[in-house]
Amino acid sequence: MLSRFFYWRIRITYGLTVCNEAAELDRLLAFLLEHKDRRDEVIVLQDTTVVDEAVTAVINRYRPHLIWEQSRLNGDFATFKNQLIDRASGDYLFQLDADEVPGPGLMKSLKKTLVKQNKSDCFAVPRINYVDGLTDAYATQRNWQLGPDRRINFPDYQLRLFRLGRDIRWQYRVHEQLRGQQTCHFLPADQDDRCLMHHKTLSRQIQQNNLYDTLQS
Repeated sequence: MLSRFFYWRIRITYGLTVCNEAAELDRLLAFLLEHKDRRDEVIVLQDTTVVDEAVTAVINRYRPHLIWEQSRLNGDFATFKNQLIDRASGDYLFQLDADEVPGPGLMKSLKKTLVKQNKSDCFAVPRINYVDGLTDAYATQRNWQLGPDRRINFPDYQLRLFRLGRDIRWQYRVHEQLRGQQTCHFLPADQDDRCLMHHKTLSRQIQQNNLYDTLQS
């Protein structure tokens, strides 16, 4: 009973970043609103470098249930994501890209883990990556490791969940990384439903990689 009280006290801000992934955002928002606790908040940060009207329409459908922020990416992923930290009012921020979905088991166990690992201020979340239409040649070109079911670079740990109010922020314009955390706890990767699921088509993956390569050059 006491542990449930502590779970209830924790508020998580789910911070979503989106550019042109309308269908993926729709799927993620529907999932979060079904599985999150009532007191948790959802922030959607939309990149308005080129406004995607389909994304805007999805956000408007869920408007009563979320906080909507808009900003231009300007080729700086760290500065863009740090706006989520500045806007969040929860105890922890769980940052998600629009094309990711946390497994049901991950959502169910999240606050129990936060209470149990209360000395940690950052949590590494395992991610399962699939690229539909991926060729062996492209995987080799990107130096990706493929598992038996063609999941990429598993467990591909992502530092996405962290305590707010601790001066933890993203750094670096491209391939941004969290900095300022003191103790990081790695969540177990032995159950798929406790991982982030990350699906892309090959064409979208190539487009994203080309963008990163251009920004780094």
